[in-house]
Amino acid sequence: MKRTILILLFLFLLFDLKAQKLTLDGYVKDMEGIYLFDDAIPISFDKEIKTVSYNLIHNRLNFKFYPVKNLMVDLELRNRFFSGKLIGQMPGYADAIAVDNGLVDLSWNIAKGEKYFLNTSIDRFFIDYTLKNWQIRTGRQRINWGINLVWNPNDIFNAFSYMDFDYEERPGSDAVLISWYPSGSSAFDLAYKASKLEKERTLAAKYRFNLFDYDIQFLAGQAGYDYVLGGGWSGAIWNLSFRGEASWFKPQHQKEDLSEEAFSGTVSLDYTFSNSLYLHTSFLYNSMGTTEKGIGYSLINLNQQLSAKNLSIGKYELFGQISYPFGSLVNGSIAAMYNPVDFSIYVGPSVAISLHDDVELFLTSQLLLGDNGTEYASLGDVYSFFGRLRWSF
Repeated sequence: MKRTILILLFLFLLFDLKAQKLTLDGYVKDMEGIYLFDDAIPISFDKEIKTVSYNLIHNRLNFKFYPVKNLMVDLELRNRFFSGKLIGQMPGYADAIAVDNGLVDLSWNIAKGEKYFLNTSIDRFFIDYTLKNWQIRTGRQRINWGINLVWNPNDIFNAFSYMDFDYEERPGSDAVLISWYPSGSSAFDLAYKASKLEKERTLAAKYRFNLFDYDIQFLAGQAGYDYVLGGGWSGAIWNLSFRGEASWFKPQHQKEDLSEEAFSGTVSLDYTFSNSLYLHTSFLYNSMGTTEKGIGYSLINLNQQLSAKNLSIGKYELFGQISYPFGSLVNGSIAAMYNPVDFSIYVGPSVAISLHDDVELFLTSQLLLGDNGTEYASLGDVYSFFGRLRWSF
């Protein structure tokens, strides 16, 4: 199967860019990262680490091919070269990055050494066809049914972690999506996600419409071992953007050992002042979360830990963000997620500097603070710092 995919990819790239039926864009990023652990982390019987660093060179290529009217073929892939102490000191890091639970494995570690590896993965590869008010999309794609900006209980196909700041495109799914647009303000979607893992297979429908200047949606279906019902809204209270969404998960079998009934809901408010100062706050309730100390987040692969059914380790989560543009070329922001039960916190200050029309310098930090064994400080306090240079084309 992998050989077939590579042959199809090669044939796809043979098309002439100058024919104006094929477009290409993407970026190249170079990021340096360092983690500082307040408590030394044991990695073997006789070794532990307090500081670890790595470098990531990340290239993304987005191809769109238009062979005939109303038909598009989309191919998007990313090549990532990891190097540094992190690779050699954290066993399993390269293997975790290469995990692909889709119907077809489209992630390869094509080169690997003691302190480096090169991964190539395809996270979008689909055919899109439109006919009047119908649209059919099949293949690896992102099905985004979420509404909120941080937590998405309605995102039952491909949940993501807010802390994964270097993956703007978000994960995709091997799926078929059929959409019908009866009007300019309403839509009906029917989607099926295939996977090698039964717990990730999803079949659901969603209906979206507008009522009293609010975009409202309802969804129902089967997600893994559960039946799911959900809904959400997006509108305004005075000048405040007001969003919310929730989903209820019911096991198909009462004695199913691999599932339990759950409810997840979130609500948020955000506002942009006339001077471009932006404020955003959000709250999450997760019935599957704990009010005790629990296993915290892995630094290896954040998105592998999440699902719409279980978006957090804690039962309650608070989020706040402030951002402000310091002139036309510099934007500063600070965001935080807080567990009010175990008092652990994630803090993420950042600054983005435009060096040229297509070149950006991004500096950020991720601070995981709290008592040992809490949600954000399961390893004790962790201080991480990142510097990233990006060229877009």
